[in-house]
Amino acid sequence: MININSLKKIKNKFPIIFGKNIISSKDCQSLIQEIKNYDSFDDLIHGGRNRINKGSKNFKNYLKNSKLSNKLYKQLNSKFFYDQVEKKFKDNFQKLKWSSNFKSNKFLKTKFTNKKFMNSKELSKMLGKTYHKPDINLDFDFSVSKGGYKLRPHRDDITRVYNFLIYLNDIPKKNGGSLTTFELKTQKKIQKDFKRFPNMRHIKKVKEFRPSRGSIIFFQSTPNSYHGVSLFKEVKKRKRFFIYGSYTLSKPVIWKHKNLIYYPKIKKTSKRLLTHNHETNYVLKRSLS
Repeated sequence: MININSLKKIKNKFPIIFGKNIISSKDCQSLIQEIKNYDSFDDLIHGGRNRINKGSKNFKNYLKNSKLSNKLYKQLNSKFFYDQVEKKFKDNFQKLKWSSNFKSNKFLKTKFTNKKFMNSKELSKMLGKTYHKPDINLDFDFSVSKGGYKLRPHRDDITRVYNFLIYLNDIPKKNGGSLTTFELKTQKKIQKDFKRFPNMRHIKKVKEFRPSRGSIIFFQSTPNSYHGVSLFKEVKKRKRFFIYGSYTLSKPVIWKHKNLIYYPKIKKTSKRLLTHNHETNYVLKRSLS
């Protein structure tokens, strides 16, 4: 269903590939209909996003009753497709000088990121102290946004390598809900750290990707991969149908930029938060020179 080579490189401070009409209108409509027919969700997040999450009993039941969704999921949830994504980024973004410093062990088709409430100490223990030979898996959900959904500028979890979005319907610009990329206003020669949730005064908008039927965006989850979603306004009951996925490690990702190495640092807190809500920053550990 998806030919990764149909997506083109986008000029940006962090690696992005994007393409329109990658999935046919007919298939998009079929995928939307499968989601509508099932109409049972696992959770509601960010003010208006319903999800059917990989790993849930609900997800398994959905795939049993949704032929095209299952076909798409099986393509994406494979070592073969992950290798294609990896090659696409390595071939196209050498000039940006970002690389993930790991050699994966196994691609685990049934694994998914644990969505539990835990404090920073528990999260650190779960992720472990070693970064060597992590396993990799696909995190994945079918999503429907209603009015009120938005995401503040952020960088994704420290275990994610590549993220992607597949849009299934057209959303008019006036309705919002666009994926927006950001960059730091001040580009230092040596950046000592990258906050997970940057101060709005320190970033500027770079690009907007309005949801359009069949369009797909992949981006590398580098320490500077700041992005968010503008407030979505539901007009005439038009909801925002999309699929989200990320290729995720069992350990945090260490990132190299030119001759610099950045390690993740989890901000200490006694609050029990969902793993993806923790403030996990990247800090400069050492130079390779």
